[in-house]
Amino acid sequence: MRSMKTSMAILAALASIAGVAVSAQAQTVLNVAGASAAKPFVEEVPVTLCNNPTGPAPTQVGGATAPRIFMDGSLGPAGNRLANSKFITWVCEATNVVGLPSIVVRYQSTSSSGGIDKPNAFPTVNNDGVTPNPAAREVYVLENPASCGAPTTELDALGRTRQFYPSCTQFSPSPTTNPAGALVVNLGVSDVAATSFGQTSVGYIGSTLQGSIVVGPRADGNITSSRPVVVPFSIVLGSAVKLINPAGGSVIGPVRNLTQLQIEALFSRNVTRWTQFSGIGADTNGDGVVNSSDNQTIILCQRRAGSGTKAAFDQTLMKDANEHTGQTPTGSGSFNLTLGTPATPTAGPTTLSGISNNDVRDCIQGNASPTIPSNDPFPFPGVRPAHPTAAAYMEAEQAATVSPAAGYVVAVDGGKSLRNDSANGHVPPVEEAVYFGNEKENIRCGKQQYWVFEAFNTRNVPPAGANEQILISAFLTQAESPSIINNLPNVGRYWVSPQEMHVTKSQDKGPVNWKSNVSGAPACLTAVNDRP
Repeated sequence: MRSMKTSMAILAALASIAGVAVSAQAQTVLNVAGASAAKPFVEEVPVTLCNNPTGPAPTQVGGATAPRIFMDGSLGPAGNRLANSKFITWVCEATNVVGLPSIVVRYQSTSSSGGIDKPNAFPTVNNDGVTPNPAAREVYVLENPASCGAPTTELDALGRTRQFYPSCTQFSPSPTTNPAGALVVNLGVSDVAATSFGQTSVGYIGSTLQGSIVVGPRADGNITSSRPVVVPFSIVLGSAVKLINPAGGSVIGPVRNLTQLQIEALFSRNVTRWTQFSGIGADTNGDGVVNSSDNQTIILCQRRAGSGTKAAFDQTLMKDANEHTGQTPTGSGSFNLTLGTPATPTAGPTTLSGISNNDVRDCIQGNASPTIPSNDPFPFPGVRPAHPTAAAYMEAEQAATVSPAAGYVVAVDGGKSLRNDSANGHVPPVEEAVYFGNEKENIRCGKQQYWVFEAFNTRNVPPAGANEQILISAFLTQAESPSIINNLPNVGRYWVSPQEMHVTKSQDKGPVNWKSNVSGAPACLTAVNDRP
């Protein structure tokens, strides 16, 4: 007969497999990890599962307990409160859509490769039900108000009450040091399919080269993927990059369009100076004329291997050229990439491979006091300077958060994720007024190339428990609903339900095909000013 100690250990292991603590079995828990591109979306979907004392039906219930959100970062700006956090935990009591008395939804923004690897792994080694497997587990911020800053209660854009607990410091155990106590990932999120990986990046710590980070195709034999939402991405240029008169170098204005071939030339580093493109140059001294006194070095702000944003970029835009592997700079105590001189434009590192969208945004606009994630293998502490000659790629809704004084979104072959977009000061040209009320037309109708179906991955063996399956099913149903997607704060302006797409593709790289019939979605514009 097993001892009481052994029985309790097995009970704890089973509870850990389910992703819950023994003391919290009344709760149903969904632990989500993966793509940073999905961070704003995954952060917002849980509110659609919760009863709320305010807001629209069906979740509005008088007297309900407002959802609580625990976050590792400080409170972000109005309308994007979770912007500064990589770890988010939702707690919803008396949930509406799910029909369960209490749910917890946790999310950690890691990487798309992790969003495949974590759910693909068995929670216990060889599925023996006893030995915890670190490969299936992750760290999450815990729902302990005592470990957080003072809460803030406010309404979101749809009038729903939410209570934020910022700067939380209590985390679940690490799989590396305490695999038995670490929480199991129930749902992984990836920008791309497992077969789309095959990227390399290089990093330094101090002046020591740490070697290449190589992420190849991922194993996916133990997951089932659902792809309920379309994720668009954007190309962003630094503020100094301008359209110029080739004859005299006078600045005309911002660059409105790059071709896909120009993107390949940029990010393969076949082109290293902006003036190698006819009619483009960097006005680094701001005098309105591009000449020999301006530094033309192209700084690339990229993502590291393992990023789905990077994999999607390589699949959709880098079709005939390999993305420059890059290297974070030696002495990586700063983001200050080497601009060199007009005569030696590539003297030193000119490429930064960031772990997150925040790193890419900081590479463009700078950051005086960045938050350094504990899981960053090549950290960049300290002040991060801006790079006004940068070219970068990032998620569309995050690209809109780049300060207009530091950078701007540019179309590729005449298409970008959102036309007529005035978010955060990115004021549209007058010619785009035709898109008013139909700003997603480019992405829905196949004019924008840089997009993928976001993959939500669930484990096949062992299957989730009954309540977890209910929760996952409700989460994915909400994730695909056009009414849910279009009304989500921040991401709702950019992301698209597959139900509203006039085009589709079976692989991340395409080909993109027209659907035979699309009902209930805005038609593609028949009279469009296609000036990029």
